[in-house]
Amino acid sequence: MKAHMLAFFIAVLLLAGCSGIKVIPQQVPQGVVNLSDNSQTVAKDGVSITVANSNTEMVSYNLDGTVTAFVVTIDNQSPREIGFDAGSFVLLDDQNRQYLPLTPEKVKELMSRDSYYLIPYPYVGFYYLEDYERTSFYNTTESQLPYYYEVYPQDIQTRALAADPVIPGAKTTGLVYFRIDLGAVKEVKLFIYRSGSSKSAAPDFLFPFVVGK
Repeated sequence: MKAHMLAFFIAVLLLAGCSGIKVIPQQVPQGVVNLSDNSQTVAKDGVSITVANSNTEMVSYNLDGTVTAFVVTIDNQSPREIGFDAGSFVLLDDQNRQYLPLTPEKVKELMSRDSYYLIPYPYVGFYYLEDYERTSFYNTTESQLPYYYEVYPQDIQTRALAADPVIPGAKTTGLVYFRIDLGAVKEVKLFIYRSGSSKSAAPDFLFPFVVGK
């Protein structure tokens, strides 16, 4: 029972999105748009990167804002190792507001801060029935203070893009998280820089999207 509930709520966490919003790629030079999943692939110097919005938006009652994610696939067919890290990604909205990536640890902190809940709205609940019962017990019999327990939704970590070099002939895929409410903007642009590149220069890869309601 416990395992089934955990699997169900993890699935809800990954599938819950902002209903009615479509994040559609805008064509760029050297880009190939795939309308079946609203992704775009850009290839340069033997390296191709594919980006799409993951339709994963996480909202909790105590979270000021929304966490959304982009699926990024890096395919290195060059003869050299390439590096991308957390500092390689910058998101801009239509008002030129800048958003930097959130680490998986920060996402989990935002989702659990001062709250019993880790399931995104409107799917609010406990991962385990035992946790609910234990929380009620502690709050009513031993202390007037809230009882906070630790729950770690593993998919936030395991689905994140690894900040590791990609060796020749290899590829990697993962989520890059941002604290942004896509429902409040019309366009976003994802800038991707190779590790060590200056942010004052043009990005190595650019992925613009239109947000349709």
